[in-house]
Amino acid sequence: MIVDLVAAIGTWPAFGVLLLLCFLFFGYLVPKAKAPIFANVATELPHKVLDEYFPSWTPEIAEQLLAQIGPGGRAAYRRFYVTMDFWFPGTIAALTTASLMLIAFPPSSACSWLCVLAAPSWLFDVAENVTNFQMAGAYPQLSSVAVRFGPSFTRAKWVFAIIPLPIASIGLVFRLCHGQQ
Repeated sequence: MIVDLVAAIGTWPAFGVLLLLCFLFFGYLVPKAKAPIFANVATELPHKVLDEYFPSWTPEIAEQLLAQIGPGGRAAYRRFYVTMDFWFPGTIAALTTASLMLIAFPPSSACSWLCVLAAPSWLFDVAENVTNFQMAGAYPQLSSVAVRFGPSFTRAKWVFAIIPLPIASIGLVFRLCHGQQ
């Protein structure tokens, strides 16, 4: 059953569906879900949650964001994590990456294990979300653990989200050059 699921995910149609879901989540649902966080924030300030800082955020950015959004924004921030960010975007992005990796390195390939490179991004996203959720609830008393490890989780999420892309590109070029479909 798992082998069948892996084989189904590693197809162009599955990748296309997952890619469309990524566009839906990151282009529409996430912005809509995070809008209440910034409802009372001046428009000239960046409307970015900590997850969106690339390559990471600093303790100063976290402190400034949590102060600027106020109590209502912090409550909305926590709702954003519970209803959206804990569950969907990171999972869909990791599945899309795994799908692309499985197209580049099909289950019959000796390199098919490379599809697991999508998992660390998702795991670090979950760790980042837990940290940010905790900070939004604890403000103004930010835990030293959250402030110390949160930026590292964000950075690791981005690193592991990006690393598979050139690897998949190399695999796809190799497959095309060797006439494999």
